[in-house]
Amino acid sequence: MKGWKVFAEIKELKKKGLNKSQVERIMNINYKTITKYWDMTPKEYAKVVEESKCRTKKLDKYKNDILSWIREFNDISTAQVYDWLKERYGDLDFKDRTLRWYIKKLRKDFNLPKAARDRQYIEVPEMPVGYQAQVDFGQSWLHKPDGSKVKLYCFAMVLSHSRFKYVYWLDKPFTTATFIEAHDRAFEYFGGMPKEIVYDQDRVLAVDENFGDVVYTEEFQNYINIMHFKTRLCRAYDPESKGKIEAVVKFVKYNFAIHRTFVDIDSFNEDCLKWLERTGNGKVHDVTKKVPAEAFALESQHLQPVPQSLNKKFNDNSLTYNVRKNNTVFYKQNRYQVPKDTYEPGKQVKLVIKDNSMDIVDLDTGEIVAHHVISTKKGELVRLNHPERHISKSAEEMYSKALSVLGDTNSARTLLDNIRKERARYAKDQLGVIVKAATNYDVDTIENAIEYCVSRRLWSAGMFKDTLEHISLEKGKNKGSQTVLNNASIPSKCKGVKTEIRAISEYTNALKEDNTVWKN
Repeated sequence: MKGWKVFAEIKELKKKGLNKSQVERIMNINYKTITKYWDMTPKEYAKVVEESKCRTKKLDKYKNDILSWIREFNDISTAQVYDWLKERYGDLDFKDRTLRWYIKKLRKDFNLPKAARDRQYIEVPEMPVGYQAQVDFGQSWLHKPDGSKVKLYCFAMVLSHSRFKYVYWLDKPFTTATFIEAHDRAFEYFGGMPKEIVYDQDRVLAVDENFGDVVYTEEFQNYINIMHFKTRLCRAYDPESKGKIEAVVKFVKYNFAIHRTFVDIDSFNEDCLKWLERTGNGKVHDVTKKVPAEAFALESQHLQPVPQSLNKKFNDNSLTYNVRKNNTVFYKQNRYQVPKDTYEPGKQVKLVIKDNSMDIVDLDTGEIVAHHVISTKKGELVRLNHPERHISKSAEEMYSKALSVLGDTNSARTLLDNIRKERARYAKDQLGVIVKAATNYDVDTIENAIEYCVSRRLWSAGMFKDTLEHISLEKGKNKGSQTVLNNASIPSKCKGVKTEIRAISEYTNALKEDNTVWKN
């Protein structure tokens, strides 16, 4: 029960014409709560409040046990109370979250605050310049322009001495591969790398840890072997041991990400880099009382160089993107068209950015499949002049097959190239008709048909097929024999059909019946 103040505020915002999603963002409360009260009248809400006061709660039957436990052990956790209840009463018909709210109310009603466990800390001396960085992950829920929500994941790295930060966002959970990629991007941003990196215990980098003996994932272990930096893992469930990066993740989530509208991951990362320059690395740090960007000017001189083999892939301004089902690539809020048939499940291309233009390169073949001028607008579809003129691998194979059937001559190439050009949209189908038709005729007939079509510029598989049939029929007439149609010209459903032979008398009788009808 949220109370009259929350109910009244929801009604006031609704009256102003705001929708539920907008109210959710403004009030920062659950969408289901807003939906519950959205159409409720004040009278109905008053009734609900009154009923809640006298309503019996599921947990009331356990009240005495719970009270006795929290009185005796004032630092007992909800999880332990839940376990003790299960141990005493068996399966419970409520969740631990319900118990948490119930215990919170009991502590308030009976003035039984939970005792805090004091932990003693000691200030850690500042790390030498260029020696250490700390890494951690963060998550944040954001709204899209249409009101739907999306969960974003961030990788953050901070240099311990200067507090100079780097942040990289993804719209899907990090894997070992993207975790390594984030390191590469951070080192590129820093212009070098530290001697040691401190991590939390996460499955993307470590498989197991046994009192300091860490077993890393195979990919990450190979990466460490190449890069030659030291690693150190914090103890499990001990965020205080890496306080610098914990503060950074919180800073990024609640100063940069919160209340932003998410459009696409690339522009979001660009905005984050601008925020780092403006605020994240541009403001005076509360502890060091220095601007991280200014302190980094000194620390950058002490960073280790990044191996050239790993640094190279970021120096060509190239980015990897997925090809969408509609044969477009989404880049900076615009759609760039690629040739038809480029898409296949999991297909990726590389975008090589040069000034105000881009080349879209096939990762498998290394060929440039499209070239575009980068649009400065948003929501644009940047088209190709002839997207349908892309010939897929299967069409190329059909072309080779057709050329072989036609004898692989210069005239055959001329015919096929022009058919492919004039009938680009149906090139594969046209070549298939030629292959099927030509296999039923002899070499001379095929050569004559090719010369006939080329000389008259008949760039069509249908015309080529008709020419083959015509030349074959003419050959039959010249031999003085009865013309026999080639099987290829007879529809398959009619092959093998025998015509019925009727007596002459049947036709004579039919004519007599017709004459009788006309006379009448």
